[in-house]
Amino acid sequence: MRLEAVELFRLDVAFRRPVVTASGTHRERPVAFLRILTDAGEGWGECPAIAGGTAVDRPFEAVWDALASTGVERLRAAAAARGGAVPPAAQVGTLYGAADDAPVAATVEMAVLDAELRARGEPLWRRLGVEPSVAEAGLPVGSLVGIPADRGLDTLVDAVAAASATSARVRLKIEPGWDVEPAWVVRRAFPTLALQVDANGSYRLGSGGPDDVRLLAGLDGAGLTCIEQPLPPADLTALAAAAAVLETPVCLDESLTSLRRLRDALRYGACEVACIKPARFGGVLGAARAQQLCADAEVPAFVGGFFETGFARLANAALAGLPGFTLPGDLSDPAGYLEDAPVAYPSDGGRVAPYAGPGIGPPPRLGPPARRWT
Repeated sequence: MRLEAVELFRLDVAFRRPVVTASGTHRERPVAFLRILTDAGEGWGECPAIAGGTAVDRPFEAVWDALASTGVERLRAAAAARGGAVPPAAQVGTLYGAADDAPVAATVEMAVLDAELRARGEPLWRRLGVEPSVAEAGLPVGSLVGIPADRGLDTLVDAVAAASATSARVRLKIEPGWDVEPAWVVRRAFPTLALQVDANGSYRLGSGGPDDVRLLAGLDGAGLTCIEQPLPPADLTALAAAAAVLETPVCLDESLTSLRRLRDALRYGACEVACIKPARFGGVLGAARAQQLCADAEVPAFVGGFFETGFARLANAALAGLPGFTLPGDLSDPAGYLEDAPVAYPSDGGRVAPYAGPGIGPPPRLGPPARRWT
């Protein structure tokens, strides 16, 4: 494929309701789409960055600037060095070496991968090696329930009831002071629901205060799938110590920023469940390698999300069909949390089928590009 043009689009979407977590409140979701045009057709990539970033992820505006400069420049330079040919998706990651470039690499890789698949008439799930029977049956959907703005337990139960109606698993956000009691209230209301909690690194090891991670031992016996990221992401030794203290499995999310970090976390015993977010592994292909590491270590894993639109969610749905992803991923319908849905998403009855057509998903419905390069 010969590269003919690159376009960058921006869409600012409001959340239907604020999503409150230990690390902040999400009210809007700016989205960037990268479109490449080739002599064989087009390809689309969705940028994973969220407005305020996270403890380990740069905020949207910084990633947008990097995508509009480094992201596009390196893609065009790589094509020029190949006589105009687009570099293969499997080689895109080598263009962006720094850890901060991971979301940029993930966006460009997705666009190139989508173009390759469309040109071949192939769906993403088949390229990844997902079994046809798995793709046909669809993947179980996991959803998220944030901390209620009014801190009401009844409000929480109502939110979980709504989420569980279309999901196989619910993930509750917790923080110091809003943890053991809310989780147990939900468990008693929904005794058979697959349930996990996510602390976003808000506890500390041995602090002796309300943020002491040992208090989360009060969740042992609640039958939770895992406690996600109880401690800050950097210290794998501390996370391994927390895993030794808590009977409920410890899941790592923000700690897993590369294949090397994942290997270290598995080796230290810090990662008993893995939340794999493609953006942190440079894209879908890196995330596929990450799930294989988890499968080899016999560690359960699921596909994590960044409040994507339906396009990137369809990429995640295809990815979730790989055998290393043994738990329901963050695959809920974006129409449930975003005011605008530029891509239709086919979730139904708690399951979602990967896109059956060529490519990652149907092209987004967008206005004119913010930037264009030829």
